[in-house]
Amino acid sequence: MTKISLTMVSLVGMTGLVFAQGAAKAPDPKAPAAKAAPATGAKDAKPAAAADTKTAAAPMEMPKPPAEIAAAGKQRAGTWKCTGIGMGGADMKTEMKFKGTQTTKLDLDGWWIREVFNGTMGEGKAAMKFKMESFSTFDGNTKKWRVINVMNDGGSMVGTSEGMKDGKMDITSDTFSMMGQGQFKDHVDMSDPKAGAKMWGEMSMDKGKTWNKVYEMTCKK
Repeated sequence: MTKISLTMVSLVGMTGLVFAQGAAKAPDPKAPAAKAAPATGAKDAKPAAAADTKTAAAPMEMPKPPAEIAAAGKQRAGTWKCTGIGMGGADMKTEMKFKGTQTTKLDLDGWWIREVFNGTMGEGKAAMKFKMESFSTFDGNTKKWRVINVMNDGGSMVGTSEGMKDGKMDITSDTFSMMGQGQFKDHVDMSDPKAGAKMWGEMSMDKGKTWNKVYEMTCKK
């Protein structure tokens, strides 16, 4: 939460009234009667100077990222080499070799974990290039991770996750692509560091009635 520190300084000046009283002399009977001095009433008094109040605001303090982001970023940071399979073809059911490289780091002043993936699916001249950028952050209010993915085929995914538990994590997303709108589930298993990060994903185009595997791969540093 943004914290704003305010310092209030109030300076009040007042003007006093000074009255001088001269010595009295005996009246001269031949002298004309002196005119009475005008009475000094409340309406003739000069008002006190208005208070001069100044407010100085200190610079706004930027919010700090939740500690969960730095901890997860440290665990996932670095360059990962990935190999596995992806489902392609017109029916998205043809199994094709899949490989790529993923780099992970903290970005945007420590608020996001940025992952850049560059890979290919298939072999030879038929190989297809696949590029994806992912941004994930921890929401301190909902205690969930928010994940945004964008791909080089115009597709995108927006999802949430409960986070890592026992080295495993599931991400549920809404996906948008040339195929239309659907749902996607990513599953990550990092419980065995020696085995690397095992990941696989499944997609539904009928609002969760049926799910089909889209990819399966293992990534190691």
